[in-house]
Amino acid sequence: MSQSSIRRGRLLAVRVAGQGALLFVGFGLAQVFSFMRNAALGYWLSRGDFGIAAALAVTLQLIETMSDVGADRLLIQASENEKSMLDSAHTLMVARGLVTALILYLVAKPTAAFFGVPQHANLFEMMALVPVVRGFINLDQRRRQRDLDNSAYLATEVGSQAIALAFLPFLLWLSRSPVVVVWLALVQSLAAVKLSHALSKSSWWLDFDTARLKRFIVFGWPIWLSAFPLMIVYQADRFIVGHAYGMEHLAAYSAAFMVTMVPSLVAAKVGHALMLPLLSQKRGEPAVFAERFRVMCEMTVMMAAVYLALFLFAGGYVLGIAFGPNYRGLDGVVSWLAVMWAVRMVQAPPGMALMAVGDNRPLLWAGLIRAAALPFAVAAALLGWGVAGIAAAGVVGEIASLIYVSRALGTVSKELTGATLGRAVVLLPLGAAALFVATQLPRGSIPLSTIQQAFAAGGVMMLLTTFILPKLRHAVQGRFTRRRSLAAHAGGPNPRV
Repeated sequence: MSQSSIRRGRLLAVRVAGQGALLFVGFGLAQVFSFMRNAALGYWLSRGDFGIAAALAVTLQLIETMSDVGADRLLIQASENEKSMLDSAHTLMVARGLVTALILYLVAKPTAAFFGVPQHANLFEMMALVPVVRGFINLDQRRRQRDLDNSAYLATEVGSQAIALAFLPFLLWLSRSPVVVVWLALVQSLAAVKLSHALSKSSWWLDFDTARLKRFIVFGWPIWLSAFPLMIVYQADRFIVGHAYGMEHLAAYSAAFMVTMVPSLVAAKVGHALMLPLLSQKRGEPAVFAERFRVMCEMTVMMAAVYLALFLFAGGYVLGIAFGPNYRGLDGVVSWLAVMWAVRMVQAPPGMALMAVGDNRPLLWAGLIRAAALPFAVAAALLGWGVAGIAAAGVVGEIASLIYVSRALGTVSKELTGATLGRAVVLLPLGAAALFVATQLPRGSIPLSTIQQAFAAGGVMMLLTTFILPKLRHAVQGRFTRRRSLAAHAGGPNPRV
């Protein structure tokens, strides 16, 4: 390999590392602000009202997930970079917002009745304004991600969450009822739209070119169809909890869901922002594509293992601290949800690899496979296994989905299938060991001691995965080798002599 190639590789590595750090800080702040907002609602609203707030949020997420056409992801994946592509994406986003709002308004009364709160149907109707506002966001920030420029996207994410959090005390002063959730969603959406326009380098406009819109639809229809099983996977469990056990149990389950989702969502957003452009750039170079993919797999497995250890040891304590004493005693629910999210995290690299080569259909089938676990969740509710049993049902679907997505990579390269499954299986013994140790260790009399145990377990997980996974191990060995080499050139093996 030439010196110029090595230099370019090092410059890319430095840039990727810098963007990775920026993304972790940015998405981390955004999720911290979001989590603080939800935790404050958990403290200030009654558990029943917080359950209604959760029902409002899950209904909005449900409809928005069903209307996802992947326009923003095509802007990253596409090889061309014309302004007309951006304008066509805006057209689809506006149409998506209007259709989503109409559906949300029409199902408001039946949804409120399903959750047993028909008197709050007007709140579900008010939530229809949120997707209309979001439809006018400027996607130039997403287009810039193709060149690993995430600054505008992060500023919009962090800024909108910070503004919503800043408005929370005033809104709670006006009303301590579930309507605050609607107001907060509108404030955050308006802030995101305003920031996206203020930080964009391209003006916002619409384009109705049928050929280009057709391309967006061809790219996005598998993503759109896959939203339906995803809806079942990530929303149906809360619908089941709310319908079978009531608003207070829905509040508890939603709080546990939020606690476990925050770190995994940050990792997923960072991974997506880096993986898709890096893999898309090299889809015509199989060897480089495979090399990058293996590194991504190992980094993701390491993060998933650390995340799992932290929540198996201290997830229940964190939930009680964040949302208050009414949310203690949910360790089992938190543990099962953490396992589900850890398995979900490992699916990010194969999913991005398939998207990078333009093959989104396996993502649809993966969603259908995950959705096939829904009968297990219904059975858990009918058998009285509680919310922990419903959470455990999601793990079954995620494992089956991981196996399928990994095998679907065989269309790109059969070696990548083995690379994914061979690295993902590392989570099994490590997770089992962490669970065993977490249940055997004496729990601390104060939360701090338990959190210390969790961080120690996370550190052990990081060391073990680095030692087990070949790319990470070689990277560490190479770093030590370079340091020894530099020391030898600087003054021999013992420069103090």
